[in-house]
Amino acid sequence: MFLPGLEETMNEREKYVFGNICARRSIRRYVEGRPVEKEKITRLLEAAMAAPSACNIQPWEFIVCTDKTVIDKIKAVVFPGNGDYNTPLIMIVCGNPKFIPWENDVGTIDCAAAIQNMLLAAEAMDLGSVWIGAFKNEDIRGLLGIPDNIHPVGMVYFGYPAYNPEPRTQYVEQAIHWEKYDADRIQEKRKGCIV
Repeated sequence: MFLPGLEETMNEREKYVFGNICARRSIRRYVEGRPVEKEKITRLLEAAMAAPSACNIQPWEFIVCTDKTVIDKIKAVVFPGNGDYNTPLIMIVCGNPKFIPWENDVGTIDCAAAIQNMLLAAEAMDLGSVWIGAFKNEDIRGLLGIPDNIHPVGMVYFGYPAYNPEPRTQYVEQAIHWEKYDADRIQEKRKGCIV
């Protein structure tokens, strides 16, 4: 899971953190009939709200959906092939720009950090998750009553995983530039890219 020789240089805390990061995988199939407990949902939200935020504005808002009827309606507005998974829990993360003093920002980066925190917390709690970004924004707004001034940034499906992929790193030297960008470097599709 770690790069060769790296594990020997790590302390126990590093091994746990990096192990959790490498074990986090997108899970698209969940154990049928097993809901996520409310305590775990609360912990996921606590992890989300511990994310960094510009000027500590904390522009995130969360819509928690556990009702199967609502979940099925949400899945219907996700772009085909990008979210028809049997999740028992969907969280929609929205940006509220009310207190953001600069223009053209709805809190997207802050919300993305909150989502990443939830993904990592889910892994530590033996939950599976997958970040869904391809959805029909206006349909989600209408379905969930999201006002025009609030911006759906992403959604995450959670549940108990029906399978457990092996941990892995996606470290590639080609993504690293030292001191300045190497514009002459040949760009290649990264291993595992599904586009």
